[in-house]
Amino acid sequence: MTTKKPKRADELTKIEKEHLSPYISDVDADVFVIGNLNPEVVGAALARYSRAPTGIKETIAREFLNPDGTPNEVKGTELIDRVVNKYGDESVAELAVAPLCIENISNLMTKIIEDCRIGGSPIEESTRYVLYDVKHNDQWRYVRPQSVMKSGLAEPYVKTMDFLFETYAGLVEPMQEFFRKKLPASTFKIEVEREGHVVMLGADALINDNEKRAHRLAYGFTIRSAACDIIRCILPASTKANMGLVGNGRFYSGLISKLLSQELDEGWLLAENIREALGTQIPTFIRRADKNEYLVENQKQIRELSVALFKGVPIETVPEVVLIEDRVEDYTINLLANIIFPYVQHSTMQIRNVVRALPETKQNKILSTVLGERKSKRDRPPRAFEYGYPVNFDVVTGFAEYRDLQRHRMLTQQRQDMNVSLGYSVPEEIEEMGKGEVVQECFERSESLHSDLIKAGLVREAQYAPLFNHFIRWNMGMNLREMGHLTELRSQKAGHPKYRRTVQVMAKLYLKRHPEMEPVLKFVDYNDYDQGITRAEQEARTARKSLSTGVFDDMD
Repeated sequence: MTTKKPKRADELTKIEKEHLSPYISDVDADVFVIGNLNPEVVGAALARYSRAPTGIKETIAREFLNPDGTPNEVKGTELIDRVVNKYGDESVAELAVAPLCIENISNLMTKIIEDCRIGGSPIEESTRYVLYDVKHNDQWRYVRPQSVMKSGLAEPYVKTMDFLFETYAGLVEPMQEFFRKKLPASTFKIEVEREGHVVMLGADALINDNEKRAHRLAYGFTIRSAACDIIRCILPASTKANMGLVGNGRFYSGLISKLLSQELDEGWLLAENIREALGTQIPTFIRRADKNEYLVENQKQIRELSVALFKGVPIETVPEVVLIEDRVEDYTINLLANIIFPYVQHSTMQIRNVVRALPETKQNKILSTVLGERKSKRDRPPRAFEYGYPVNFDVVTGFAEYRDLQRHRMLTQQRQDMNVSLGYSVPEEIEEMGKGEVVQECFERSESLHSDLIKAGLVREAQYAPLFNHFIRWNMGMNLREMGHLTELRSQKAGHPKYRRTVQVMAKLYLKRHPEMEPVLKFVDYNDYDQGITRAEQEARTARKSLSTGVFDDMD
């Protein structure tokens, strides 16, 4: 006797509810969470929402579970393969999410990954809070690119990097002592509750071991982060980092393709490692991810054209922050300049002036080169074609500050290559403690290595050599809402003093042009806080939270 198959409109049976219970947070609710299922099964089940007349509980129970209640992972994979890979419906790939951890990649590579804005949420190891003064497996924490290690520059590369990290390690304790003198433990206060009120108390007024522990940890973290803020100036772009990502299948497919299509062997190896790792979770969603030959060729061609156009053109000195003036009638010139921007070291305004002076044939050549031979809708023009935002800035800061500001994704950013041509800055605190000479040597050695790599034809790999306080130029296009969010958030006291000053200037320049928009930027903090110890108040509040929860961060 055969069992009658339920109709699509039938209510869940008792056995179906029992089978679903391990996978649905509440089988009787209209709002629930799916768990304990392969991401591909979840994605396939969610994809059925568009065509199934019933809810997802019925869909899972009747299409994606075996008769014994175990998941039918084969059917999930088959549906995803059909919809995504055969029909080309890439939006379905956004329905499956996987967490991914990537360790021991360069800070340069983290920026390439984080350029992928949509569908992935990254977090990375912070050089503001983490010290790099300990070797791992008898090696300092920097990337050794295969192309460099196989060249004749392996020895000077390692020698330079070792010197940088040895110098960094030697600065850790002196810099912490420098800030201990500026902010003695005896004057450091934390928030403590007394008789229903929050009060600021120093160590001598604390009454129990937990309060004293909270004070010790908060003070230690404040001093360490202040020291990290300063001495990271000599960390190179090759410095290793760990990062976590939560992304959907479409994001990861694009990321793999992007890494295979860029010019660093670190990225190629990483792409295959990512593919292997995600193959255990969402293999079908990333099956089509491959090197994008259109992107590779076009990057090569437009880079060569841009470099040739600006060969011998001196880089003009401009302010560190420039609010770009745009006119509708200049749209084409401005777009062409935006196309060239990532491949040279010149400012947007200088590029525009050079492009404007070109004959029309050469202007047309820029456009035809960057577009190349598009063979399908997947051969997309580069990010430069997003030009047209109402608010546009050119910004020059240290690579360290760029790392922090790049995290904003509700806008368009383009950066130029890591380079040494724009100069660098040495923190005042370094000079105050008498370490200016050794830090200066770090920059000189970095620039010498950068030059040697360029001469050897390792142009892209030369980006590993510049230090965190070497200047980098990038542009930002955004709407007014994001302008307000970015400047209000990044100007707060706990932010790094340098990027605080950058966004303060951005706000001032914009409001000078549009004073009527001051309410949108109402909470920009224009204060210039002294001593560079900007986390003291935040850690004082954190201490109170630790006391109320009983959870202490002992990772200092």
